[in-house]
Amino acid sequence: MPSTPTGTPSFTIDEVTIPASIDAADAADFIEATGVVSRVEADIVGSFDLAYTPAELLPTWHDPYEPRRMFVARVDGRIVGRAVHEVQSGDAVPSAWITVDVLPEVRGRGIGGALYDTAAAIAVNEGRTVLQVFAMHRDIAGGERITSPTGYGSVSRHDPGARFLLARGYRLAQVDRMSRLPLPASPPVVEQPAGYSLEVWEGPTPEHRLADLAILHAAMSTEPPLGETDYQPEVWDEARVRDVDTRGDAEGRRWLTAVVRHDATDSLVGFTQLTVPADLSRPVFQQDTVVLEAHRGHRLGMVVKAANLARLEELAPGHPSVYTWNAEENRHMLAVNEALGFVAAGYPGSWRLDL
Repeated sequence: MPSTPTGTPSFTIDEVTIPASIDAADAADFIEATGVVSRVEADIVGSFDLAYTPAELLPTWHDPYEPRRMFVARVDGRIVGRAVHEVQSGDAVPSAWITVDVLPEVRGRGIGGALYDTAAAIAVNEGRTVLQVFAMHRDIAGGERITSPTGYGSVSRHDPGARFLLARGYRLAQVDRMSRLPLPASPPVVEQPAGYSLEVWEGPTPEHRLADLAILHAAMSTEPPLGETDYQPEVWDEARVRDVDTRGDAEGRRWLTAVVRHDATDSLVGFTQLTVPADLSRPVFQQDTVVLEAHRGHRLGMVVKAANLARLEELAPGHPSVYTWNAEENRHMLAVNEALGFVAAGYPGSWRLDL
C-alpha cells in the first residue's frame, strides 16, 4: 500500500473492476474515476470540451482488441487519481501505453509517481521493451522548449506533465495538433474528381462495406505519420468492424461516416467519421480520416471531410464546435483542416521510454 511522506494524508491504490454496464452495482468507481479525468483535462485545456460521460466511455473498456487495466488512488476514500495500462493486441507488440491523471489539489504527494509505477510494473512484467505516454500539455509561453524529433512542433519543458516524464527518462516522440472548428461552419463545396463517388451513412457499417472498412481501419495504423512512437500495424477483419460498430452504438453518440468509392473497382479508398453527443451544448469529435496511398492527390480527404461536416449541420445542428487531432508533421491533412476553418487549440505530445 503506497503512502505519502510523514505529515501528509496517506493514499491507497486499487485496481478498478470494469462494470458490465453503467447501471451495474459495481460501476461507482468507474464513474468517479471518469470525473477525475474530466477535471484534470479541464485544468489543462481550460474547459470541459474534451470530457466524455462514463456511459460514453464504458464501451471502449470492453474492447477485446485493445485490452486495458485501470488503477485508482484514494485519499480518505475519495478517488483523486487514475492510471491506465493499455496495449495493442497481438503477440509481437513490444510497447505499452500508460496514462496517469491526478487532481491538481493533491499533487506533490507522490500519488502520480505511485500510480505510474503500478502501471509500468505490469508492462515490465509482461516483457514490454517500450513504454509510451500520450499527454496533454499547457502551452506555456517563454522558456525552454522541447522540439519533436520530427522537426514539427514542440512542448514547454516547464509543463508539469513534461517535467514528470523527463524525470522518468522519457523523450518526446511526436507532437500532435488539437484543432477546433467553431460551428456552425460553411464547408466548401468540393467537386468530386472523376472516377470517384461519395457514400454516407449513420450508425453501423452496411454489410457489403465491412471488408472495405476493415482495410481502411487497418490503414490508420500504418499510413498517418507516427514520428518515433511505436505503433504496430493492426489486423482488421469484418468481425472487428462489427465490434467497433456495436460498441459505438452503445456509447449513445451518433456516428456519421462519409466514404469515397473508387468507381472502377467498387471499393472504398477513403473515409472519415464524426461522433456526435446527444447534448447540443457539447462538441463533436472528428475521428479517423484516411485515404489509401494509391488514391492520394485527388483531394479526396477534403471531399469526405467537407461532405461529413455538411451532413452534421443537416442532421445535428446546434453543437458549438468540432475537435480533431493530427500529427504536427501531417502537413497535408492540417492544410485540409485549415481550409475547412479549423484552428489550433492545443499541442499534445507522445513520449517514449526504451527499457
